[in-house]
Amino acid sequence: MASSFDTDVDFSESRAREINVIGWVFTGIAMAAVILKLINRVGSKRLGWDDFFIFFSLALSIIATAFVSYSVTLGLGRHTAAVVAEHGFARYEKVAFWQIIAFPFNIGAFSFPNISIAILIVHLLDPNPLRKWLLYTMVTFQVLFAMVSVFVVFFQCKPVAMLWNPTLDGTCWSSDVFDDFTYWVSAYTTITDIILALVPISAFWKLQMPFGTKLGVCIMMGLTMLSAIVTIVKATYIHLFTNRTDPLWAVVPLVLWGLIEQNVVIVAACVPTLRPFFRKVFQSTKGSSGDNTSRSRSGFKVPVNPLHSWSNRPASVSEFPLKDNIRQESRDGDSHTSE
Repeated sequence: MASSFDTDVDFSESRAREINVIGWVFTGIAMAAVILKLINRVGSKRLGWDDFFIFFSLALSIIATAFVSYSVTLGLGRHTAAVVAEHGFARYEKVAFWQIIAFPFNIGAFSFPNISIAILIVHLLDPNPLRKWLLYTMVTFQVLFAMVSVFVVFFQCKPVAMLWNPTLDGTCWSSDVFDDFTYWVSAYTTITDIILALVPISAFWKLQMPFGTKLGVCIMMGLTMLSAIVTIVKATYIHLFTNRTDPLWAVVPLVLWGLIEQNVVIVAACVPTLRPFFRKVFQSTKGSSGDNTSRSRSGFKVPVNPLHSWSNRPASVSEFPLKDNIRQESRDGDSHTSE
C-alpha cells in the first residue's frame, strides 16, 4: 500500500504550523466569545438551554482541535510518502486514526450551536408558536443529518479499521456515498444558517429604532450568514477526505475549513448576547463627557442584560427583546392616533 502513495513530492514540505495556528486561533476566539457570554449570563442570573448547547459545542470544538493538533505532531500536513519513508507505515495509520476520530467532534461542534441560535431567536421575537416549532424542527433535523454523516464515515468500511489501514482485507462503500451525503448535509446546513440569519433580521428591520442601532443588531443577528459562506467553501473540499494518493497532505484544506467552520458558528451564536458587554466597553471609552447612551429617553437605566425579563418601566426602543419593543411601538402608535 505504501508504494501507491505519490512519491513525486517535496519531502521537506509541511503545512503543520498552518494547521495549528488556524485551528487554535479560531478556537481561542470561540473560547473568548463563550466565556464572555457565560459571564454575562451568570451575572444576570439568566443561564438557559442556549448557553448549555453553546458550552457543549465549545467543548466538542476544543476536543476536535486537540485531536487534529495531535495528528499534526504525528505527520498530518506533510506528504504521506515522506511520513512513511521516515517513520514507517504504522505512523501513517496512527495519523489517519486520530484525524478520523476528530471528525465526529467537528461535526457536533458546528451543528449544536444552531440549536442555541434557534432558542435565542425564539426568546427574542414576539411569540409565534408556528415559527417556534418550525425553527426547532429545522435545527433538529440539521443535527440529525450531521450525526448520520458520522455513521456513514465509520460504517462505510468493514472492518472499520480499513479507514486508517487500507491494507486490511475487507470492503468499503464507494467514496461517492460519503461525498454525496456530505454535500447534502452541507447544503441543508447552509440553508439553515441563512434562515437563522434572515428570520431575526427581517423582524428587527421593521422596528422603529435609530438606524445605527438597527444596523448593528441586524449584523449581530446575521452572523450565521458568515457560517453559511464558510460551509459552502468547505463543501468544495469534501472530495479530499477520500484521497488515496497523498491523504495526509491533500486533506489539509478540508481540515482547515472544518476547524474554521466549527468555531465561526459558535462565535455567531454568542455575539448577539454580548451587546451589553459591547455597550459597556463603548461607554467606558467615551467617559463621563460622552453621551449617556445607557439611559432611555425616560431617564431610566437600561437593564444590564437586555435578554432577560423586563420590569414595567419604560424601555428604550433600541433594546432587546423584540416583544417589548413591539409593545412600545404599539403604544407610540396609539398616542399618535389619539393626537
